[in-house]
Amino acid sequence: MNVSSSAEKEGSPLSTPQRPSPVSAISTPGSAVATPVPSQPTSSSIAAPAPIQSPYEASAQIEVPAEMIPVSPQSPAGQDTGLFGWISGNKIMSKVKSSMETMITTLDPGMKEVIKSGGDIDIVVTSSNENKVGAVREAFQHVFGRATVSGVESQATTAAQPVGFTAGLKGAEERVQNLRQQGTIPEDIPVVSLEGFIIETLPDRWFEMTCLILRDPSHRVELQTFSQPTPIPTEYILKAQDSTASDYPLRWSGLAKSIGQVIEETNPHIGHSDWQNALTGISRRESLCMASRQLAFMYKERLPTSFVS
Repeated sequence: MNVSSSAEKEGSPLSTPQRPSPVSAISTPGSAVATPVPSQPTSSSIAAPAPIQSPYEASAQIEVPAEMIPVSPQSPAGQDTGLFGWISGNKIMSKVKSSMETMITTLDPGMKEVIKSGGDIDIVVTSSNENKVGAVREAFQHVFGRATVSGVESQATTAAQPVGFTAGLKGAEERVQNLRQQGTIPEDIPVVSLEGFIIETLPDRWFEMTCLILRDPSHRVELQTFSQPTPIPTEYILKAQDSTASDYPLRWSGLAKSIGQVIEETNPHIGHSDWQNALTGISRRESLCMASRQLAFMYKERLPTSFVS
């Protein structure tokens, strides 16, 4: 049996055709009677509520003029903007490189010269002694990062053991002059020269020092400095003086025997080139390295910025 509401009258403008309502079966003790379920009235004038929009969906429907949309900057052509591009623009790679160089030089100290060689700095030392050449190389590579330092033997006309600041400076200058006169090196290449000497700073108080000079004709740079003084026991000075004849032709500039030779003759277990370490605990290379670093820093300060960079 179909039941209709009072609003569904024939000819009413609000009435709408209804679909057949589903019939529910009502079971009774003896028979089954199908009882229709009354349907709910609908009206075309009532609209269903719109779905709730999220703030993002609501803002996405707002039209924005094209001229107000910011344009993202484009990466330069050929530039990697990915992960490796970010790494290359940071200090991570430089730290990794430095760590790798430290590990390599720790395992094989001889590789330090290979890794740090190169660059725009090329230095010639007026000696083939590794204590001198190695000290200058280490100092310039420390200051400039990369530098090529080589040694070429050159002799001076001063005494075997120069005495006084003047004799030390003259010996270093003569080594540079003799090396350039031989023509074995380019005329414009920077040259570092070292000359050791002894000096009496106080009565019967003698010290050994080294004069270091740098001459760069192309940039018109000329520098001088001195290493730290190393004390010398008086008995070695007296033996060196006794070994120098009164008619020694270079007596004006010093003694006929160096302090290293005298100490080695007196103490055979002490080497000629490392007597400073045996007497004071600081090797000559360490002392020369500190003085060479000072020389390299002063040289860097006087070079043009474009040349250094």
